[in-house]
Amino acid sequence: MKIAIIRKKYVFHGGSEGFSQELIAQLAGQGNAVHVFALQWEGTAVPANVTFHKVPAISFNSFLRDLSFALSAYRLLKKEPFDIIQSHDKTLFQHIYRAGDGCHIEWLQQRWKRTGLLGKISIVLNPYHWLILTLERLILKGHRFKKVLAISHLVKKNIIQHYNVQENDIEVIYNGVDLVKFRPANRERYRREIRNRYSLPDDAFVLLFVGSGFERKGVEFLVKAMELVPYPLTALIVGKGPEKKYRQSIKRQKVIFCGPQREIEKYYAASDIFAFPAIYEPFGNVHLEALASGLPVITTGLSGAAELIQDGVHGFVVPLPEDYALIAEKIQYFMDNRTAYESMGINARQRAEEFSFRKHLNETLRLYQEITDKAD
Repeated sequence: MKIAIIRKKYVFHGGSEGFSQELIAQLAGQGNAVHVFALQWEGTAVPANVTFHKVPAISFNSFLRDLSFALSAYRLLKKEPFDIIQSHDKTLFQHIYRAGDGCHIEWLQQRWKRTGLLGKISIVLNPYHWLILTLERLILKGHRFKKVLAISHLVKKNIIQHYNVQENDIEVIYNGVDLVKFRPANRERYRREIRNRYSLPDDAFVLLFVGSGFERKGVEFLVKAMELVPYPLTALIVGKGPEKKYRQSIKRQKVIFCGPQREIEKYYAASDIFAFPAIYEPFGNVHLEALASGLPVITTGLSGAAELIQDGVHGFVVPLPEDYALIAEKIQYFMDNRTAYESMGINARQRAEEFSFRKHLNETLRLYQEITDKAD
């Protein structure tokens, strides 16, 4: 097949970007001719069978960047025939719209509930939000797709609720995870290396958070929950965000802001549990990475990956992020119950093994075949 993949940027940090790179490599490895349309490619060499097309855009600010990218990508993709055009961003021409970022309108509604007057004014007056909402509406209300690929049933529900898209126009395909890169055996290889890097003793109980966009992904609630835990506790916060905003809430516990990291598998290996109290997360590959690494997960019902986690078996699902007292209770549970903790870690790995990248690729290729068969 001749396949076009659209994504603004490919960088080493960020779940969506990393996922896109893996998908491209796997599709090319199957012998497909893959054409990538993006502003830039960063972090890895372009694989064989992949052609990179630089999409011209005005990068002065996010509004102009996203608008010019959508228009330029439309112009370029109209010039050349493809069997499949899959967009991972809000663009105007595609066969498959992969809603990897979920629904922007749902994120704004969740944020609106949790912000004060100044935050609400900022949302209303920010032209970038209006642009993304307009593009989202053009795609979904305007039916600029042959299929919407939702990465969770949460995203599918959001799309139907906000844009009245027909249920049979939306295909749910969960993301896959690299089961070799992320595995419990990494603890023996990397645990001491990372703990030495941050001066953490072997017996320290370490909680891991991975994600950029600290507000949406709930760092505030995580820090508040930690402060309610009566035992000494350390959190490694890996990702990009405004650290200063959250430092003022740290009193007794130890929180280390590590920034974005290339070798993220080492941080899972150094940690005991994974916590991700998101306000809105369409899926969150980090959940699968943690499960594959043998870490029990604490997340919220506002994350699509919560659909994969059986409460009390693979970790815990807290309904809302602002219930940080309950998050603290779940953290303390793991610290108090070593047997249950170890059992959930084993269950976590077994659950992740159901979501290999090979399975994801096969389901994606099945969807491609379905669309090309209809075109014939």
